[in-house]
Amino acid sequence: MYRMVRWGALGIGGLLLLLVGVVLARTLSLDSRQVASGEPALAAVDSGAVDRLASALRHPTVTQRDPSALDSAAYRALYADLERAFPEVHETLDTTHVNGLSRLYTWSGTNPTRAPVVLMAHVDVVPIESDSAWTHPPFGGTVADGYVWGRGALDDKSSAVGILEAVSTLLAQGVRPDRPVHIAVGHDEEVGGRRGAKALADRILDQGLAPALVVDEGGALTEGALPGLDRPLAVVGIAEKGYLSVELTATGDGGHSSAPPTQTSIESLNEALGRLRADPLPARLDGVMGQTLDYVAPEMSLPMRTALANRWLTAWGLRWALNQEAATRAAIRTVQVPTRLDAGVKDNVIPTSARATINYRILPSHSIDRVREHIQSAIGDLPVSVEAGQTSPPTAVSATQDSTFRLLQRTIRQVTSDSVVVAPYLVPGATDSRYYADATDHVYRHIPYTLTPDDRGRIHGVDERIAVDDYKTVVRYYMRLIQNAEALPGGQAAGR
Repeated sequence: MYRMVRWGALGIGGLLLLLVGVVLARTLSLDSRQVASGEPALAAVDSGAVDRLASALRHPTVTQRDPSALDSAAYRALYADLERAFPEVHETLDTTHVNGLSRLYTWSGTNPTRAPVVLMAHVDVVPIESDSAWTHPPFGGTVADGYVWGRGALDDKSSAVGILEAVSTLLAQGVRPDRPVHIAVGHDEEVGGRRGAKALADRILDQGLAPALVVDEGGALTEGALPGLDRPLAVVGIAEKGYLSVELTATGDGGHSSAPPTQTSIESLNEALGRLRADPLPARLDGVMGQTLDYVAPEMSLPMRTALANRWLTAWGLRWALNQEAATRAAIRTVQVPTRLDAGVKDNVIPTSARATINYRILPSHSIDRVREHIQSAIGDLPVSVEAGQTSPPTAVSATQDSTFRLLQRTIRQVTSDSVVVAPYLVPGATDSRYYADATDHVYRHIPYTLTPDDRGRIHGVDERIAVDDYKTVVRYYMRLIQNAEALPGGQAAGR
């Protein structure tokens, strides 16, 4: 008996040693996925650049779902302002007006047969709830305390003006690219981009060559985003989640509240919502999130590096930890949230129907059909109907294991710092770049300004602003990106 216990203990000890050995080996074998940045690209930015951005922020180009309700005069005034600010750009580049309020600038390359680069931005902004809550007027374009304040400073006039600033600077230096460069400026991104970005994409893709590189908003620089990473993190969107809104309608007997039925329509709806909340689609650590973890793991301190290198062992703990914060929870789940409720007409009247709208943001590894099947399965035999509303599937996932993504990594580190960790990530919302995702494997979403948790709330919120130094970095980024893109491969016919 003693001998059996002894041999059993030795066996368990041996297995533990083997386990420790495997864990250590996997941890120590991680290689950095960062690229050498080379010489920093800290070119001087014209002293008037900040004032030109501030001027653009003074135009209230507020989005409207109904095109006829747009203040088109504000858009035309903005474009006139940009023509005055960047005369050499408008004299040199071909400018096409698309659906009235979007602009396509084309910088013809010396070799027009090469696949183009597409730099994207949008100039529409979301409405203001209350001017009084702002430190500086939302359409004041105020430069104060090291920031440029105003609606659109982050989302997304800083990109639109920054691209034109970069091209203007390169033109003054006598630069002309080898490949064509398209600057696609949309006017309705905040309501889906169908008249702006989609029409712009159609024009570019109809020329027959898939873009060698498409760059839009969607990722930024963060600090302290992940425990165990003490360096700045630049996230580059390589895919976007899908979108689905569904309306649940519960029915039941109505009547006077003094004699209620066994279960009212509101109670049936509430039970349906409860079932869906209790049974979400599973969290995933693979796919795009798996790539994010692969890129950050080698740069982390030892405990977190060990955990990420051995996800086969630690997945349950990682899923629990990532589920604790809204931003990381959205990265690993198809999230669902009720956004509208409607039932009843009077305090003492039992409604015969009750409705709720649920919005889903869908992982690329899931699909709209799978989400709809999941909803039906969870609701089961409840007297609740399901009707799909607005939908948009997840985008295709762009490449990371090739020279194009490495070029973007290098560019970001050249204009920021070689201490910055650059990693792919999943954009939780939608950008105009999705209209290119089926045409090329090289659609990326990043602007190198710093977003703290506080700054994140300023996008679509109160006191939107961009740091002056960050805006200069944005201009340098587009300058360097245009120059670095000359080394990209030629391209292919449009369509994956």
